[in-house]
Amino acid sequence: MVTDYIASVFLSYSHADKGLAIALRDGLSKHGCRVWIDEGELKIGDSLIRRIGEALDQVDFVVALISEASVSSEWCQKEIALAMTGEVNKEGVTVLPLRIDETKMPESLKDKLYLSIDQSDITVAVDTLMHDIRRYINPAPALPPRRRANGPTLSVPIVDTAPQEPIKLTGIDSSGITEPSNDGTRGSALYSVPFTLSRTPDADWSRMLVGNWDRPPKWTTMHRPGIARVSGARIILDGTTMDEVERYHLTTLKLAVDETNKTYVAMKSHARAATERREQESRDHRSSVQNVLDRLDFD
Repeated sequence: MVTDYIASVFLSYSHADKGLAIALRDGLSKHGCRVWIDEGELKIGDSLIRRIGEALDQVDFVVALISEASVSSEWCQKEIALAMTGEVNKEGVTVLPLRIDETKMPESLKDKLYLSIDQSDITVAVDTLMHDIRRYINPAPALPPRRRANGPTLSVPIVDTAPQEPIKLTGIDSSGITEPSNDGTRGSALYSVPFTLSRTPDADWSRMLVGNWDRPPKWTTMHRPGIARVSGARIILDGTTMDEVERYHLTTLKLAVDETNKTYVAMKSHARAATERREQESRDHRSSVQNVLDRLDFD
C-alpha cells in the first residue's frame, strides 16, 4: 500500500464515462498517486460545491476527461472552470485534459495541450500522464544565463501604480440581456445578463473577479461557478435568469467585487512598495559609485 504519494489528482468526468474514470483512478493509484474521485469521496449530506471546491484547493493536478458527455454536462464544466481559475491564479493546480474520441475541446481548455486517449489501452494513457506529472513535479533546470556581456539594455516601462477608486457595480445593461433558446435542452431557459461597472478594469482585476465569483466568500446552493467573465466595463453572467440575479447572484457578485477590490489594492500596494524599493536601491548604488569616483585620484 502506498502511503507517500507522488502527487494528488482530482478526476473530473461525466458519469457516462465512469468506467474509464475508475480505470484511470486504479492505474494512477498503482503509480503512487492519491486520486480524488467523487464516487469514493462524497457522502450523503455533503455540499457538492464546497467539497469539490475544497478538493480542488488541495490537489496538485486535475485530470479532465473531455467527452461528448462531459462537454454537455453543466457540472463538469463548472469543475473545469474552478480548476482553470486555480491554475490561472497560480494556486498550485495544473489541469491535464484527456480527450476521448474526436470530442471538440471546450472554450476554457482551447489553449491547453491535451492527450487523446485510446479507451482500449488505458495503460498507455496512465503511463503518459505519469510521465508528464513527474515532469511537472521535477521540472528540468532553468537555462543558465548567457555568457555574452554588455548586451543591449532593455528599457523598463514605467507603470502607473497610483491607487484608483475601487470599481463598483453600477447597474445592468438591459440592452445586453440575451434571449433564452427554450429548445427543451438542459439549460435552454438560461441567458446572459451583463452588469455595468464604474470603469473598465485591467486584466489583473478581471482575472481576480472571475476567481472570486467561482469561489466567493459566501454562496447559496443556487450559485453557478464558471459563468462569470469580464468584458470591457461589464461583468457578464453567461447562463442565469433575472429571477436568479434578484434572489441570489447580485448579493454574491457584490461580495466578489468587494473581495476583488481588496485583493487588487493589496497587490498594487505590494507592487508600488517593490518599485520604490528597487528605485531606492538604484539611487543608493549610483550614489555609492559616485562617491568612489569622486575619491579616485589619477594624478
